[in-house]
Amino acid sequence: MMLTRGQVLGVVVALVAAGLVLALWPREEPGVKEAITQRIVQMTDAAERKDMAELMDGVSESFASGEGWNKQQLKSVLLGQVLRGTWVRVFVKDLQVTEVSPSRGDVRVKIIFGRSQSDTLETLARDSVLSAYLIEGAFQKEADGEWRAVEARHRNMSPGELF
Repeated sequence: MMLTRGQVLGVVVALVAAGLVLALWPREEPGVKEAITQRIVQMTDAAERKDMAELMDGVSESFASGEGWNKQQLKSVLLGQVLRGTWVRVFVKDLQVTEVSPSRGDVRVKIIFGRSQSDTLETLARDSVLSAYLIEGAFQKEADGEWRAVEARHRNMSPGELF
């Protein structure tokens, strides 16, 4: 069966129209917990790739820490943590997000940095150097629609608190 030029053009137009409908269909925005969780995963992935620009994009210009750090000071601390070794693994453990409002959420999470080739948290401890922190803070949806960390405080964790 041979298709005419008009039939081929009709199929192409239908496919393009279907693609546009799918691409432009309004998507439901994720909830506060899901949006913040996605942002934290993006940030830890960026840290593993040593992509400081993407990592710091997740931090608000108005960021303030319990230690008195602003965004630039936090960047210096993270640079030291992320760039200090050849292999860096970043694991998120026990992430808890509490919705405070539709544009703000509180976070409590254990972040574990490992200098290792391990790709699972279970094998990380036996063949690497670890640094672990309990971080409590907040993320806020900013004017551009992006979720960013606006405050945080941390404390070092002992190995016994990790698992």
